[in-house]
Amino acid sequence: MRITILLTAAAAATLYAVQPAQAQDFTGPRVELNAGYDTTHNDDGVAATPNSLDGIRVGGAVGYDVAIGKGFTIGAEAGLGFNVSGSIDEQLGANKIRLTSGRDIDLSLRLGAIVAPRTLLFLKAGYANSEYRARSTVGSAVTKVSDDNDGYRLGAGVEHMLNDHVYAKAEYRYTAYGDDVSRHQVLAGVGYRF
Repeated sequence: MRITILLTAAAAATLYAVQPAQAQDFTGPRVELNAGYDTTHNDDGVAATPNSLDGIRVGGAVGYDVAIGKGFTIGAEAGLGFNVSGSIDEQLGANKIRLTSGRDIDLSLRLGAIVAPRTLLFLKAGYANSEYRARSTVGSAVTKVSDDNDGYRLGAGVEHMLNDHVYAKAEYRYTAYGDDVSRHQVLAGVGYRF
């Protein structure tokens, strides 16, 4: 009789352990660091000019998610990042021009679905504002100009809980600014959920 009770208890414990994660496992406040590939395209129709600004983006985000049912979450996220290696350099006669990107901020809503134990797929949509800088040098005279671009950002990704608090994620993001300017980012990150 004892063996039957022990086997039943062991089987119940095993079944409980392999149950899929509930939405509550992906809720609450979180912070993360992320990095990856960042490219901005400007389709100006002139083949002779560089039309992309590529580089490495480093940044982070804060967010808050709540459960909506057993297997879904909804949340808000704010992010900040910088393209730390990309630049375009041009020589136009005596004029040297360098184009770089500055900070990249976004505010997004995020909808997630649990697809496996401890794994969440998500879609996001929101607002983005990015800074671009131009530096012109003619002889010893230097002129600096910066401009902000507003746009909408769409993204999709996967988040996997490594333990009760730490998660890893991968994400693709597309941003449209208008005037044929768009941005693509492929990021990997690690975060902490409180």
